[in-house]
Amino acid sequence: MYVKKRSLLVPLASLSTTAGVIAILARWISGNFLLSSPSALISFGFMAGICYTVATAIAFIVLGSFLNKSGYTQSPHQQSFLLMKMQDKLSGMNLYVVRLFYLLSGIEIWLIQFISISVLSTIMFNIPVPFTLALFLIGMLAFDRLLSIKGILWLDTLFIILLFSLLIFIPIFYFVQNGASTVYEGIRLYHPYLFYFKNSEIMLFYVVIQLAILGQVLFDKSTWYLIAFIKPKKVRRSLFSSGVVLALLTLSFTAILMIALYSGSYGQFQILILTFLYEVQPGFLTFAFLVITLLAIITTLLVEMRATKRFFSTRRPYYYYLIGLLLLLFSVFISIKMTILTVIYSFAFIHITILPFILLLLFSNRTIHKQNWFAILLSMAIGIAVGLHFSFLYGLAVSFLVSCILQFLLQQTSRVPTADD
Repeated sequence: MYVKKRSLLVPLASLSTTAGVIAILARWISGNFLLSSPSALISFGFMAGICYTVATAIAFIVLGSFLNKSGYTQSPHQQSFLLMKMQDKLSGMNLYVVRLFYLLSGIEIWLIQFISISVLSTIMFNIPVPFTLALFLIGMLAFDRLLSIKGILWLDTLFIILLFSLLIFIPIFYFVQNGASTVYEGIRLYHPYLFYFKNSEIMLFYVVIQLAILGQVLFDKSTWYLIAFIKPKKVRRSLFSSGVVLALLTLSFTAILMIALYSGSYGQFQILILTFLYEVQPGFLTFAFLVITLLAIITTLLVEMRATKRFFSTRRPYYYYLIGLLLLLFSVFISIKMTILTVIYSFAFIHITILPFILLLLFSNRTIHKQNWFAILLSMAIGIAVGLHFSFLYGLAVSFLVSCILQFLLQQTSRVPTADD
């Protein structure tokens, strides 16, 4: 697995702002965005989901600002900016470790979509999860072979249109039918903790989630793959617009979540919205939400697969890697019980630890120290140890702080003295 220049080329670089927004939103509105985890709600209430979504929106806006200041929008680009920087500025163990994390970051996306598919299989179809997952993976491989990039963009457009239609219709339908006060009082009765905002760790949660998601967005292969399709002068506007739209969508998703919960306590399922739409209003709304969820999963994974393909110089090693990865993830997922929150917390250590390094790699002209890879691994190990001993939030915070300190010290040791020193 190695990167060659021809593997970085992207066939198009001409999407307008609107098309860019559609493509970016289709990538980031995935299973964990549409479907909520009870464990997160119990710990932090509605603000957890709002914070998670708004953090992603803010990360888009920050990325657009960084790209504008770096001069990215002033010159044409037909390749992934992240892969280009990795190739130009990294070597030795630095390149090996970052490439490893580059591939590992995609596992989080697959696992979360696996969880979403498993819940759909349990609730909607009453089909054994292994059979559903196997069928789903075969379908994804077929989509990857048959759909062109233009086909994926058309699928993204269909998904966003259906999503907006559903998000507008469902809250209006339920609040008119049942009354907003009825929904509110139902949640106060069955789930009073959802409106509780005095958790002592809530501020730490906000800060840590924002940093982790910023690291995820800056190191996300799918996002950089899609950015390379957008006209350079439209990139900042596309990212800013995506962030604003995503933040506004939070209100609609929160309203749907309130509708899903107001009629009673929830059961054993890891994912809430689909469960309660199925229980409260069977019929066309359930079917519509099922279609939307499937499209969210498929569009997210298709872009992830195409972005990963660009990492490889030829198709054959890519398909060897992809099939091997899917077989491994399938075996692990069937053997180990996972939740969305567990997956997000686990991979957050990669995102938040690598954030200082990625900022240095992408937006700094400084030379990368040859021991940066060790600083990343050491920071992550210290954070995980703290997380296991105290809590994941404290571990993530420590990982980030240690990573910042070590990266700063390494840059100071590698700085070339000038005449003024």
